[in-house]
Amino acid sequence: MAQPRRIRASARDPYGTKHSSNVGRRIPHSDKVATDDPNRTDILITLHRFELAGIEIDERAVEIAVKLTRWHISNAEERERIADEERGRRLAEAQERDCWVYYIRCGRLIKIGMTTNLASRFSSIRPNEVLAIEPGGAERESEMHQRFVNLRAGGEYFHPGPSLQQHVTDLRAELGPPNWTASTVPDGEDWFPGEAQPSTIT
Repeated sequence: MAQPRRIRASARDPYGTKHSSNVGRRIPHSDKVATDDPNRTDILITLHRFELAGIEIDERAVEIAVKLTRWHISNAEERERIADEERGRRLAEAQERDCWVYYIRCGRLIKIGMTTNLASRFSSIRPNEVLAIEPGGAERESEMHQRFVNLRAGGEYFHPGPSLQQHVTDLRAELGPPNWTASTVPDGEDWFPGEAQPSTIT
């Protein structure tokens, strides 16, 4: 009669329990940890490490193993949370780095957009006038779109209402008029000739 195949242990499954239907009796000290403990596997691993270190596995050792394991798990979750926040911060910084929100005149409308390459973007759009440029990425662009939603003509194009005119003026006062004439297509309707104020925008 053929003998049942013996389950061999491996580095991944040191107790040969992967295919066993009698797992509880084959794992050392499994009787010392409640089967419904969500951290049972990790606690048993800690107990096994204690044993390898020559620590006698008594009730006190089990208590320490439980506390130590739960502390490690709690700290791992906290470290993962902090790591996620850090990744998010770095991603946001990368997205914002060298990003610009621009306000350009295209005919009688103002386009509010975002780019990482002003020269390339303006060469593609060919605005009539570059009204203002400020540092910022997609979040700032979205904020401006929401702020002036009542002036939206369609997509990223807005009517030059008083609130948007004032915002452009404030940006120019704070950051200076954009020194940009490359890629523009003058149409003889300069909204900011010299130091003129946006009252010329109607």
